[in-house]
Amino acid sequence: MYMGYQKVESSLFGGLISIMNTMLLARSVNQAGDAALEQNVSGGTLVLFKSLLIRIALVLIGFYIGIVTLGLDALQMLVAFAVTQIGYVFNKNKTIY
Repeated sequence: MYMGYQKVESSLFGGLISIMNTMLLARSVNQAGDAALEQNVSGGTLVLFKSLLIRIALVLIGFYIGIVTLGLDALQMLVAFAVTQIGYVFNKNKTIY
């Protein structure tokens, strides 16, 4: 089924949101690890929880900006975001085991 011309900017923007999300996750895990080394378990948990809330807010704001302000295709943004996240999970499973 032909859906017409698709803008590549939508996919790039969705992938960029996902990469930003992954970088923030990596930073928060490092900070939680540092807190754990200092025997501050509740501090590590608080860092991860704060990071979760910030990342959810930034992803939602990113999608809002992309869809409403920039007028990008929502489905393409979501698919690119999901594919990038799935790729991250597969890469992490490969490097962990």
